[in-house]
This record gives sequence, C-alpha cells and structure tokens, in this order.
Amino acid sequence: MYLMTHHRTFVATGPAGDLIHIKLQPDRSGFAAFPSARSHTRINDVESGAVIATGALAGFELVNAPLGLRFLRNGLYLCAEPSKRMLCLDRATPGPWETFILVRGDELGLGPELYTSVEAEVTRFNTKVIQLITDGKPIKIYCGAGEIPRHGFLNLDITIEAPLFSITNSEDYFIFPFADRSWEIPSSCVDYIFHEDFIEHINQLQQFQFLSEALRVMKPGSWHRVNTPNLITAMKYNSNFRDGFKGVYTGELRWGHISLFSPSHLAEVATLVGYREVVFTTKHGGVSPFAEPDRRPAEDRDDILGNIYADLLK
Repeated sequence: MYLMTHHRTFVATGPAGDLIHIKLQPDRSGFAAFPSARSHTRINDVESGAVIATGALAGFELVNAPLGLRFLRNGLYLCAEPSKRMLCLDRATPGPWETFILVRGDELGLGPELYTSVEAEVTRFNTKVIQLITDGKPIKIYCGAGEIPRHGFLNLDITIEAPLFSITNSEDYFIFPFADRSWEIPSSCVDYIFHEDFIEHINQLQQFQFLSEALRVMKPGSWHRVNTPNLITAMKYNSNFRDGFKGVYTGELRWGHISLFSPSHLAEVATLVGYREVVFTTKHGGVSPFAEPDRRPAEDRDDILGNIYADLLK
C-alpha cells in the first residue's frame, strides 16, 4: 500500500530520509509504503489510533477521516501542501491537504496519465460528452465537485479534491477552469447541471460567463439547479448594522465566498442571461427528473434559510 496525497502526489522518502511528496515515477522504490501485516483494500480496514512502529512513518498515530487517512504526532498533523515539496507537521486542525489515501500498488498504473494540461482536459471532456451523445445516454454535469464527486455525473473542478475518485472514476472527472472558459462541447446537449456551494466562490463576471455557458450547452426544457448560500439570511442573522462598519458580518470570507446571491438577485441575473423560469424550492427539492439529494449545507448553515435552492429552466 502506498500513500497518495489529497492533490494526487505520492509520499516518498527524500535523500536525507525526510518525507517529501512527488509525482508518480516509474521507479516506485522511493514511495513510502504503508507498513501492514495484510493488504488493505479499504481505508476503513485501518485501525484508527494505532501507532506506526517502523519505516518512514514510524511514530505517527493513524486517524481515520471521512475522506481518507491522517497522521498525527505530538498533536500536529502531517501536511502535504500543493505548493511545497517537503511534508511538515504544522497544524493542530487538519485541512484537506492533511488527508491521505491508501493506494494499492496495482492501482498506480490505472488509466493514462491524466490532468496534464487544460487543453487536454477540455478535449477529454468533449470526447466523453460526444460518447454519451452517441450512446444515447443522458449528460449530467456536476460543477465544483469538491471532495465528494457524484457517480453518474461528469464532475468538473479546478483542482483534484477527490484523489481516490480521480483514479477509480477518471472517465467522469475533469480538471480545468470551467468558470473561465468555453467548455468546447456542442450546444443544447446537456440534460442536467447541478452545483452546491460553488457559484459564490467566483466573481460577478465569472458568474455571468458560467451561467451563459451552462445555458448554451443545456437542452431546451432542461434544468440547472443552483444551491448557494443566501446573502440576505447570512447578513440578517449575523450582522449588527447599528455598529456601522464593525457590525457587518464578514464570516463568509473565511470560506472563500466572493460574491453571494440573494434570491431576487439570482432570479434577475438568470432571467437576464436567458433562463425562461426560476423555481425556488427546498433542500432535496430539485424539480428535474435527474435531481439528486442536496449535500449542502451541512451543520454550518441552516437547512431551510441558510441556502438558496433554485432550479433554472432553459
């Protein structure tokens, strides 16, 4: 078993015996093999709380996480940031880059080398769409897939947030800046578009570009479901405007939220772009025959008032 980081590099032992993360290499001898008496096939097989006795990871305590495995020592988590080659221990509260995946040796060679360039990804996405059209199958797109992509959808993201899915379901996982460019797929071919807690992470211009491109590729009569934090609710219940500047709620910034919608603003923008109708629903209340239960919001936001649930009709 080898350790893969959250951003799909692998943990290896450096020249001085320190831990580093590197891209997949033909010679796998430098990878940090996970010491185990048996071959694990699932992360849940690993016993949380156990301390590794030997090897490059000796002394680390294993911690099971919902999306992988973490390594803890002296109260700090092993960290593999995308921008740094060296691994380090620097956080008491883990983030995604402190999450690792166990990968069997025979899984390392699955599929072609993916995610090599934006243009290659866009071409791969187009090829998959054409294949679905040829096969007469519905095309469902999940934008901003994050850590939990959806099976049965073509999942779009700008970085690899689901490394295990990127290996086992690479044919349904595409990494390119989809809010900043044309998708290069035929017009009027998509049956359903869905995203949760995504559109607030891009600016106003990008929102118009994204909604316009989504509208272009959708079939007439199809639905585009938007699930996004509600600006009015966030400000109403978290601000004290009587205190002036200091009383305005800024908590959305910590999540990287750039431009939030109110329901009326979303409806106005969608109508301006060209959507025929905007239907406001509830969590799990998507009106499309392809709708699936919403995952967001989680406990950080009220299910009823915290988010806007809107279905946009082409």
